[in-house]
Amino acid sequence: MAAEPNLIRRHRLFRRFWLARAVSLVGDGAAMVALVLLVSRGDHAGTGVSLILLAESVPRFFGPLAGALADRMGVRRLLIAAELVQALVFGVVVLARPGLAVLVPLVAVAAAASTVFSAAGRTVVPRLVDEKDLMPANAWMGTAFNLQAALGPVLGGVFSAWGGEYGALAVNAGSFVLSALLLTRIPALEPLRTGQRRTLLGDTVEGLKFVRHHRVSRAIVLLLLLGLFFGSLDNLALVFLAEHTLDAGEAGFGILSASFGVAMVAASLWLVRTAESRSPVWVLLAGWFFTGLGLLLTAAAPVLLAAIAMQLIAGLGNGVANVGEETLLQKAVPAEVLGRVGGTLSSAAFFGSTAGYLAGSLLSPDSHARLVFVIAGGGIFLALALCGPALLSARATLTAAPADATEKAAEPVAQPVGQPGAVA
Repeated sequence: MAAEPNLIRRHRLFRRFWLARAVSLVGDGAAMVALVLLVSRGDHAGTGVSLILLAESVPRFFGPLAGALADRMGVRRLLIAAELVQALVFGVVVLARPGLAVLVPLVAVAAAASTVFSAAGRTVVPRLVDEKDLMPANAWMGTAFNLQAALGPVLGGVFSAWGGEYGALAVNAGSFVLSALLLTRIPALEPLRTGQRRTLLGDTVEGLKFVRHHRVSRAIVLLLLLGLFFGSLDNLALVFLAEHTLDAGEAGFGILSASFGVAMVAASLWLVRTAESRSPVWVLLAGWFFTGLGLLLTAAAPVLLAAIAMQLIAGLGNGVANVGEETLLQKAVPAEVLGRVGGTLSSAAFFGSTAGYLAGSLLSPDSHARLVFVIAGGGIFLALALCGPALLSARATLTAAPADATEKAAEPVAQPVGQPGAVA
């Protein structure tokens, strides 16, 4: 009997959504590099770069509000609107070439639209695929996010070198238009909310209360918050470990830095093939365990090659944890509040990493790189000790996947390529 084709090949609706997300993410990664290069060549370059990064980051803290919007509206309509807003913003930047005073608010608008897309996008997968395909689907989505980190900056540099920074931004605007066109080919995904209709702010508060009282959601959010608080210390200390402690120079730092991202891509691709029968709770916890272990062992690495191996372990763990986290959230949270819970989770990630960067600067990573890695790995194990019991005790009582309780797309969605109805 022939092996069943992978999810991307046999599920055309999911394939369209994945392509839309991958195109948009890679274009966005390229645009951030182009924006930084553009601003860095003007007057007050340091201040300009800081303001651009701030404009990109601040809207991410409003994930619960974006999630409430996602739970109130048709998801496809909201996704397309978010992509077109970003296309319009970058189109204006390319055509008008505004100064910093106008560019910063425009970047903030694009980041706000991206935040809305992220919250709404979390609700799509469980409404497109069957329960058994949730984890492979999330593994595929993980590859799209990892491609943003792996390819986006490279393409941003290449496009900027070939066509200038505005040329790279024009490509990004086009990527959003292409994504919006692909999204027109998925179902409408109307809102699933029940009960009394509240204001947007009321829905936001209701979502936060749900996270507070729902044991699994609370544990996932807290684990991500603490995990990224400690895990972000890796980003602060890595350059000093490579260049000062291991005396590996700039090239050594580049290889060491890339190893984490390469391992994340490998983890997603591995789970694409093997995830179907695995428990999302164990995938999540095992992922964070190996992330913490890799960071702890990095602290003890005597030479660059050993540090690379340890960063590979940490990156594999992080990639695995991301897939487990997303799948567990979709299985445990009712579909009508998934946007708000997902938005809260996204904001927790930004709160955690931002706080970690601020706290890490107090640890003198330039002179105590190994100690910073010990704190990073140990902190992740502490987060597991705090949140793990709640997740393990809840694994037997998880609700059925929200996708099972919602109406799937009426058109066929599980046709292998080459059979009738399979061609997009």
